[in-house]
Amino acid sequence: MTAIDQRHDIQRPGSLAETAQLLRESTGTVLIRGGGTKLDWAGRVSDPDITLDTTGLAGVLTHNPGDMTASVLAGTTLAALQDHLADSGQWLALDPPSAGSGATLGGLLATGDSGPSRLRCGGLRDLVIGVTLILADGTVARSGGHVIKNVAGYDLGKLVYGSLGSLAMVAEVVVRLHPRPAASLTAAATADAKQATAAALALTASPLEPDAVEWVSGGPGEPGRLLVRFDGTQGSVEAAAVRSAALLADLGIDASPVEDAASEWQGHAAAVRGADDQTIIGVAGLPSGLAVLAERTFDSARRAGLEAHIVSSAALGIHTVALRGDSAAAHAQVLSALREHAATHQTNVLLRQRSAEVDALVEPLGPAPSTVALLRRIKAQFDPDGRWAPGRFAPWY
Repeated sequence: MTAIDQRHDIQRPGSLAETAQLLRESTGTVLIRGGGTKLDWAGRVSDPDITLDTTGLAGVLTHNPGDMTASVLAGTTLAALQDHLADSGQWLALDPPSAGSGATLGGLLATGDSGPSRLRCGGLRDLVIGVTLILADGTVARSGGHVIKNVAGYDLGKLVYGSLGSLAMVAEVVVRLHPRPAASLTAAATADAKQATAAALALTASPLEPDAVEWVSGGPGEPGRLLVRFDGTQGSVEAAAVRSAALLADLGIDASPVEDAASEWQGHAAAVRGADDQTIIGVAGLPSGLAVLAERTFDSARRAGLEAHIVSSAALGIHTVALRGDSAAAHAQVLSALREHAATHQTNVLLRQRSAEVDALVEPLGPAPSTVALLRRIKAQFDPDGRWAPGRFAPWY
């Protein structure tokens, strides 16, 4: 049993039973930490009494290759799970930019993080078919199971998806798997935001079914780079690449296969993660809104004297904005402009990374959504004493 010692605020239980007992026998606020890759997302958690390290809850509990399911403890890293599944020619169809940085399954579910493959396979919320949660009072709650068509009980996995550790601790997940692709082909093209938007809409409206459509902005006044990926058999991806090149050519976009696709996608992931000296902002909206968002972002950054870059899952409307520059006030100015844009363009803005100087000038969450009353009721039901992640969603609740 892990000792419960309030003098040392980091606790690393080794089982679900230990975790539940720790929560039953302790008091005070709790920060859940897995790989620690997204602790800055939204509001900063203020002085938790306990930091609950989930990395002691690691390992693949079951893997049924025939049913293409696996149950995994939440502290298991995504990289470790993928390595385990590779021998069976399977994978969890999830490729977030934090995959190589120690991101855990529980953390990925709690943050709602995903990657380019979300276009074809969905996010983790779509891949989880069962979940075990531990509530703040030590109660263990389960929903779903090991069968893909299991419809018993409430879907607690979707409830905690994106909750950032504010409702419960994810202890175990059951996921559905996909065959590991035999081949993959990535094509790239020079494209500005308007062209990328047109390409994304055309590709997703076609029967080609790309596995990823991403856009990375260029430097000031320069077009960006469009990436289109197809996974499958060697024959299918080559045929899809030819057909997609013809479709893009009709839009005035010249696409060709990338020789070193692995390096291309590693660079893409690094751009989404951002550097330590950047403010990173997540923006989610309609796929058709990329061009307008890019124009607003670059114009606001130019007026503020900042360098701005955008990485966009163009076909999904999920974007990452990275800002670089010395003035904290300038960063706050651009964030404010993006929030004003969000209020009139059906988008959501999430502050992911910023300096302490920027933190002092901005609200981490911005205006409360129209659903805030419902969010508060859910929080009160699952965490009536407010133990989990104090400040994460302040001032909403």
